[in-house]
Amino acid sequence: MTAAYLAAFIVGGIAVLSALLLVDVGHGVGHDGLPFLSLTGLSAALLGAGAGGLISSWGGLGAVGSGLVAVGAAVALVLLFQGLLLPYLRRQQSNSQKSRTSYIGLLGTVTLDVPVGSWGEVAFVDSDGNRVRARAVTEEPEALVKNTSVYIADVDADYLHVVAVPDH
Repeated sequence: MTAAYLAAFIVGGIAVLSALLLVDVGHGVGHDGLPFLSLTGLSAALLGAGAGGLISSWGGLGAVGSGLVAVGAAVALVLLFQGLLLPYLRRQQSNSQKSRTSYIGLLGTVTLDVPVGSWGEVAFVDSDGNRVRARAVTEEPEALVKNTSVYIADVDADYLHVVAVPDH
């Protein structure tokens, strides 16, 4: 029976890592009504059953005791994933998409010269109050030197597009 628990632990561990790293978090077969039927939920159950069964069988519990511990660990891990981990990861996903476009309209300062036709770096404070440094490009006719005030006019996957703000 220990071999079965070991196999469940290994397959469950690989499946959880795959589900978290390679799959869109929280979407699966049962995402609408039965979240425990998602790939992540099933993987967590398999991992929990394998870990609980292994530990309890190594601890000397009989087959029935190990089976009960395995089922309890599977349920506990699914609840942990569905109740704590996945909601946190979903919030992080939405924050990363929102924050990049929310930079448009903010003011910043050049921290590494932005030459014409190449990139430099700007620093600014985002809408949540976090200090951000990012690569920037400009369409200005002259390079933007260090400490120049800039306006973030647009963003793309690689760069912020900035324009100089005249000093008053």
